[in-house]
Amino acid sequence: MDLFATLQREQKGTPFQRSEEMRFFLTYSGVLLNYPSLVRFAKATQPFDVIRANILIRSLHNKAEIEEEFIRVLKEARKKQEENPISIAVAKTYEFSKRLPYLAEGNRKIYVPLLSRSINEIYDRNLSKLLDDNYKLLLTTFNPLIIDTFDVYGSQIYNSFFTKLILVAEDEKIQAFYDYDSFSLYFVNKQGRLENQICLFDKGIARRNTNHMVERLLPVANAYLRFNKKEMIYWLVENKLISSTIINKISTKETNLYKKMEKHARE
Repeated sequence: MDLFATLQREQKGTPFQRSEEMRFFLTYSGVLLNYPSLVRFAKATQPFDVIRANILIRSLHNKAEIEEEFIRVLKEARKKQEENPISIAVAKTYEFSKRLPYLAEGNRKIYVPLLSRSINEIYDRNLSKLLDDNYKLLLTTFNPLIIDTFDVYGSQIYNSFFTKLILVAEDEKIQAFYDYDSFSLYFVNKQGRLENQICLFDKGIARRNTNHMVERLLPVANAYLRFNKKEMIYWLVENKLISSTIINKISTKETNLYKKMEKHARE
């Protein structure tokens, strides 16, 4: 009996369906239908997939807001016959952008992770390039420029202001994130794909305690990263994140399965 699948199936109800993330998705997911490579994300149902979709939606929103603010300020500065209207528009839009979600990479801010790092340099501090003929495509039909966000930016995209996920632990291959809305610990590889998830607070937990979650999850995540399943289960039960009842249930079924296999092998 698979531990991860069983915990997902036996998890109590979570606040995710009523969360800000889900409301945001339900309100804006339609925008993804305008881009062939993003349509599949509009069909998200599971919490992690909704989180991924929202990263893309926020990326689209950032792009539109930065462009609109830059053009608005530029037109206003030109109308007032300001000296160096482009510089004024760049400076004011840069200040405006500070309130938007982004992924930090050193001194660089990635505001539009739907696009490559080189193009994101334009949206960070080189907005004047949007006026060049070579880059005007960005303002209209930019479908051909859309990249695989999660492949290019990897697991770090989840450790950004595009999500509310909390980084719990990591090694050179995996990062473990906790989501307070879905009560889940997500293990994401460097290619930005979900490797495994632990759904917490199964039906055997009489009363959920969500205090100090990161501290309670840290030994769980570290055990997973060391491929130590027994230690991981110990800390899940010890820290009252899952019930001993469900572990006993899984163990009993596994034991019975092994007995059947041994019996069959002897016959």
